[in-house]
Amino acid sequence: MKQSIGHTPIVSLQHRLLPEGKTLYLKLEQFNPTLSIKDRTALGLIQAALETGKLKPKGTVVESTSGNLGKALAMLGAAMDFKVIIVVDPKVSTKNLNLYRAYGAQVEMVTTPDEHGGYQQARIARVKEIIKHHPNAYWPNQYDNPDNPAFHCNHTALEISHLDFDLLVGAVSTGGHLSGIARWFKNNHPSVQVLACDVEGSAIFGTPFKPYLVNGIGLGWCAQNTDFSVFDYRCQISDQEAISMCHLLAQETGILLGGSGGVLVSAALTYLYRLHIRSALAVIPDTGVNYLDQIYDKDWLSDKNVKLLTFPEIMDKIRERDLA
Repeated sequence: MKQSIGHTPIVSLQHRLLPEGKTLYLKLEQFNPTLSIKDRTALGLIQAALETGKLKPKGTVVESTSGNLGKALAMLGAAMDFKVIIVVDPKVSTKNLNLYRAYGAQVEMVTTPDEHGGYQQARIARVKEIIKHHPNAYWPNQYDNPDNPAFHCNHTALEISHLDFDLLVGAVSTGGHLSGIARWFKNNHPSVQVLACDVEGSAIFGTPFKPYLVNGIGLGWCAQNTDFSVFDYRCQISDQEAISMCHLLAQETGILLGGSGGVLVSAALTYLYRLHIRSALAVIPDTGVNYLDQIYDKDWLSDKNVKLLTFPEIMDKIRERDLA
């Protein structure tokens, strides 16, 4: 399956959201085998670990994940014959849990949040506990392992290097894929500016942490792989706006985005309206198929008190947002 990772399609968004005469490209990472950009990250981390001997053949990999990296590691574990232990939290979907187990991975659930109300630090603490009992296990540590951005710099960036665009838009999260891709452009096409995006409630940009709803983006701290030196702009989008954007695009374009994709599209449109640039490219991390029982479920939305914004309300948010 690792041969099917990468070379994902790029589409030009055609929608009334766009300002006249401007272009928004979407690189759809949902076309990787387990439906997200984390397939690339997992492959890069595992290949580097095998090459350096940090992971032995038929060894054990232990990782903390909110969902997508776990799927990718579980798939590669089955394909490349190593054991996988995935540490998750209650935000993980039942679909993902079933998929991990279908690939033969072991799942560890953390149920008590950390002191800030999030689960990432609690998950990492559990990873460290597991490693104590499996001394030869390998922790890829997607947050701080430089092999993460290095792989995206050397591989993912090349897939969009031929396109003519002015603004690269990406989700920060662990810092891996966006920092790596942005590094390549700063070294080779420095005229391309970079917009780093996050969800409101995340602490990556130094704002106080508070729990948020969308998965696959945000952290309760700033990972070492986040390289602010290659970012020109930063933008945070609310759960409500991100989820509303996902619903709008699903119903009017047939593109089903995960919540992080909703964040990126809203942020990209803000800068297309406000900056003197012609085009932007957003690296969309995953698909809404991963969240049909969450952000696309009406009962879940009701339970979380999420009221979907109308098209005019979304446009007001986009046009009125302060640039950072």
